[in-house]
Amino acid sequence: MITKVENEPELIPEIRDRLIPRRRGAIRIGITGPPGVGKSTVTSALARRAVDEGHRVGVLAVDPSSPFTGGAFLGDRIRMQDVLGEPRLFIRSLASRDGHGGLSPATPHAADIFDAFGMDRIFIETVGVGQAELDVMTTADLIVLVLQPGTGDVIQTLKAGIVEAADLILINKSDLPGTDILLDSFRFLFDISTRPKDKPQPPVLSASALNNKGLAEAAAEIERLIGDFVRSGRHREKVRARLEHEIREAVVHRVWDEFAALTGAPEAIRAAAEGLVADGQSPYPFIRRLAARVKMERREQKSEPDHER
Repeated sequence: MITKVENEPELIPEIRDRLIPRRRGAIRIGITGPPGVGKSTVTSALARRAVDEGHRVGVLAVDPSSPFTGGAFLGDRIRMQDVLGEPRLFIRSLASRDGHGGLSPATPHAADIFDAFGMDRIFIETVGVGQAELDVMTTADLIVLVLQPGTGDVIQTLKAGIVEAADLILINKSDLPGTDILLDSFRFLFDISTRPKDKPQPPVLSASALNNKGLAEAAAEIERLIGDFVRSGRHREKVRARLEHEIREAVVHRVWDEFAALTGAPEAIRAAAEGLVADGQSPYPFIRRLAARVKMERREQKSEPDHER
């Protein structure tokens, strides 16, 4: 079914019509951070602990697609060998394809499939991200930001973006030099920054996933955050926000399809772009003419008698 939503997006409405009433309210935990910080190892360790606590767990591991060939290595599962074969845990790799925010376009639909099939903890591991790839915010309920010392992240802590979205910050590879400096940097950042009242400062923990140190504390903190999240009503609000986002996206795509069919927009845009490259003019006169044409077409449609429509 996940392959269907990846490869045949025209089937998504029917699949979701059938699955959404079966969802049970699984908690979606986003694992994100820059490349090379150990997200897969952290995800594997946290998934294992969730299984040991009696949860049914799904893992969505998103790997980057090549911008040239479209191919993806899908190698995250190689780092998750210790949990392969566990009957209460299902791992699925997804290629990011044309997603540019750290996830695959199919990720939210795949998470709904996991939920409908009875998984109550869903870990969503993003591709290696920078400061602005924030698709995980609309897809996950809680976000764990994984960093490591010694990679320039002291400066990154002072920048807006993914740090502000985090519900938990986990400094992985804490056996490396620079861990204390990075922890102190976050303490300084939180002392001078303000956050919305409904978004408290995230806990900052250190761990070494490879050496299995600090993961028990991280897993316990995630469960504490989940409890607060559900009790406060923020989980319900997240679900509402996800549906609102999905509706907006679907409307935009549908309106674009109608717009393109009505105006021959793709061909017109391509031809206009060729002309603009040649003469170096602004594209906005063309945009205004195209928008005016749509308005005229709509007025004409409204003025037609019903039997002529």
